Amino acid sequence: MSPNLGQEAGLTARTVVEAMKTTPALLALVIFNILFMAAVVYIQYTNGERWQTLFELTLKQCGVKQ
Repeated sequence: MSPNLGQEAGLTARTVVEAMKTTPALLALVIFNILFMAAVVYIQYTNGERWQTLFELTLKQCGVKQ
């Protein structure tokens, strides 16, 4: 890795931060999207656990051994 790569990444990060400062609506949209994705992941995880519990209960009631 060249030493210029770190400098270029830092410059890019500073440019992105400056762009976000000038457009607060874009910053709000980015934050909302991150929170929305986190909520979707959490909901899908809990939904998967619920279906797994329901499936195990159904197998138990049908007399199927696991």
